[in-house]
Amino acid sequence: MQILLVRHAQPVIEHNPDGPADPGLSNLGLRQASRLNAWLAHEPIDLVVTSPKRRAIETVSGVIALPVTHQVHDAFDEVDRLSNWYYPTEILASDGGEYWEGILRRDWDAIGWDSPEAFRQRVIDGWQALVAARPAERVVLGCHGGVVRQIVSHVLGLEGYPRLDISYASITRVEVDAKGNASMQSLNETGHIDGTRETFTDRLDHRPH
Repeated sequence: MQILLVRHAQPVIEHNPDGPADPGLSNLGLRQASRLNAWLAHEPIDLVVTSPKRRAIETVSGVIALPVTHQVHDAFDEVDRLSNWYYPTEILASDGGEYWEGILRRDWDAIGWDSPEAFRQRVIDGWQALVAARPAERVVLGCHGGVVRQIVSHVLGLEGYPRLDISYASITRVEVDAKGNASMQSLNETGHIDGTRETFTDRLDHRPH
């Protein structure tokens, strides 16, 4: 089984005083998602699993539109799942104001974040359940940068929160063997944002030709 961890494309800023922010994609994010979906159209995807967040679902909407099953798993929501604010990562420090100050103070309850420990436990529990279920041969998991980092950290046996650059609309591939052992196949693929392709060589087919 191969699982493609897809970080969402660029979202818009959103403030929702009545509940958790759930922004859609920006104009740039829509273009990033279009490039991603055009790339993945050449791969035999069997299942799409996403976070419940709009930005994650919109990013892989082209794959969801194919005749494949789509499942929403709360386990793969981002650490900020209950926050009233959302700022794109690249402007969070400069524009986030009191929200950013709350992050620096680690005032998780006040800003609507899970604690680092609770976040990691939730994501890894969801990941292990997905791996154990082995629901399909090639799975797209549409999620978030923090979720991808936690899964990569777990697969590589790293402690803590790794400092990894996970770009918008990037693909990180994890292969899981028949015994449930996971190994990294790629990290932060972004070539599809600028490139195109017309064919696909199935890396799951190891037979000589």
